[in-house]
Amino acid sequence: MADKRSFETTIHDVVYSVDTGSGLKVIRVALYILILLILVMIYTATQFRGLNSEEAMDYAQLGRNMSIQNGMLTKVVRPLTMWKMQTLTPGENPLIGAHPDMFNAPAYPALLATGFKAFDLLGADPFTMPEGVRGVAMPAEQWIILPLNHTFCLLSGLLVFFLGKRLFSHEIGFVSMTTYYLSNLVWQNSISGLNISMAGFFVLASFFCMITATMNRRDGSHKALWVTPYLLSIFSAAIAFYTRYITIAVVPGVCLLVWLMCGRFRGGTRFVVVFVILFTLLITPWLYRNYKVSGNPAGMVGYTALTETAAYPDNSLHRDYHPEVSFGRSTKVLKEKWVNNYSGTYSTVIPSMGGGILMGLFIATFFYHFVRPQVNHLRWGVGVSLLTTAGLAGFFSETSIQSIQVYWPFVIPYGIAFFYILIDRLDLGVRLYNLWLKILIVVLVFVPMFLTLAPPNNVRTYPPYHAPMIGRVGQMLNPREVLCTDMPWATAWYGDRVSILVPKDLEQFYEINDYKQYISGLYFTTITRNKPFVKQLLDGPERSWLPIMSGRTPPDFPLKEIVALNRQDQIFLSDRDRWSVGPAAGGAAPAQ
Repeated sequence: MADKRSFETTIHDVVYSVDTGSGLKVIRVALYILILLILVMIYTATQFRGLNSEEAMDYAQLGRNMSIQNGMLTKVVRPLTMWKMQTLTPGENPLIGAHPDMFNAPAYPALLATGFKAFDLLGADPFTMPEGVRGVAMPAEQWIILPLNHTFCLLSGLLVFFLGKRLFSHEIGFVSMTTYYLSNLVWQNSISGLNISMAGFFVLASFFCMITATMNRRDGSHKALWVTPYLLSIFSAAIAFYTRYITIAVVPGVCLLVWLMCGRFRGGTRFVVVFVILFTLLITPWLYRNYKVSGNPAGMVGYTALTETAAYPDNSLHRDYHPEVSFGRSTKVLKEKWVNNYSGTYSTVIPSMGGGILMGLFIATFFYHFVRPQVNHLRWGVGVSLLTTAGLAGFFSETSIQSIQVYWPFVIPYGIAFFYILIDRLDLGVRLYNLWLKILIVVLVFVPMFLTLAPPNNVRTYPPYHAPMIGRVGQMLNPREVLCTDMPWATAWYGDRVSILVPKDLEQFYEINDYKQYISGLYFTTITRNKPFVKQLLDGPERSWLPIMSGRTPPDFPLKEIVALNRQDQIFLSDRDRWSVGPAAGGAAPAQ
């Protein structure tokens, strides 16, 4: 009888817990996670069709090379980097087969390499090429690159919750986290294959750990409770730098935060100095490596800033085997590039972040003084880092300007908090009105994602990228042969072949082929063939290549065998017929 009563009591307690206690919280959390995962899967299934950017494929092939060779070696060889290597190596050897990467930070490729190795340990090949016209993504993309980026997005959302809760309230933290997960740009960056999601997580972690450390120290907590997050903040800032160089802009912001929080004249300067010293020590090994391979601690990042300028349009500088770069000319074109970026193509990148509403509210907070000093101090620190990032990004490419989005997790809680203040000032009196206004701000941020997910979802990577076709072109060459193409990042990733970017003109091609590296294949795609005919191909910088792309090779040209691919969209030239044996390279056309 006693056992029966005990059992009934236990059942009653469980039911009560599910109805009102901790059990209800568990159910709510589980339901929240389930809805979030469904949303992520729907977004990925409808929007991802494979990697579609030069930088993403470059990172992916670096990760594969690192998983095999344990070094930051690249199969994407540019005439510019060949020239640089020749100036630094004995015998002017460009090291085509073991070409060091001089442009990218190592953390993201190293993480991808770890994932590739883990996949390989399970006995599966992550680099199996998709078959048929509908196969668009490799297993490595679907099961390693995407999950890693999604993981960083999910972890960043949790940090947004804890940041909002610590600075403002539990409700603002929860609403901020939900808003973050409903932001289109978050998942857009995640499926891009770029390292922005990883960089954003460590930038957020650096600021969060520092605000935690300084608040714990101010509150008189045990020494370990503020020293540990202080050191974690430094470590996170260093990892962010190792992920994406431009995130070095986090350093002045975090230093300003710790200086304000610890007292300008009460030891704050000491903590700033320690932060800078330890951060410098952490990044010095990589700076030294860059200096050894390129003669510059920053590698060849400076040359990247000169691309897409009036003096070096498109990627012409990377294609130049004998570049002529002067300080005076570079300074002028960089000024013009910065102004043109923010007055033209990317004029709305900052105001429209996340739909623009919360960004406007975030900017408005700089004219408002919060009661809690830590809220004001963190805002100024983030503001300094954001402006520094914007200033640096203007000199570089589109993905560098997209790096401004790593500060979106800070914009959300500040924007939500300021919106709450405005609601309170309205003094509507009816709680239901307040609730609907709070829901409205979240819905407005969700609108860009809703429009992205709404049909039709006509997401394509071709032209110019179609994995099966690129893979078959790579298979025409053996692993020791070298390909020359206008998209070496794609043939290095999908074709797994050392690929040289098409030189500036035919004369430089002859020089490389005759004296440095025999080229077994030449692959032109829509990247070049779709350029304006008169302005670029007939009378412009590509005029020496026009006869080759038209199938009219000079008598002394070494690659005389030609095949057109995918309804004349592409052309492949080789020293012999490599396509008659086995499946034709152009057998599978991309889905239209």
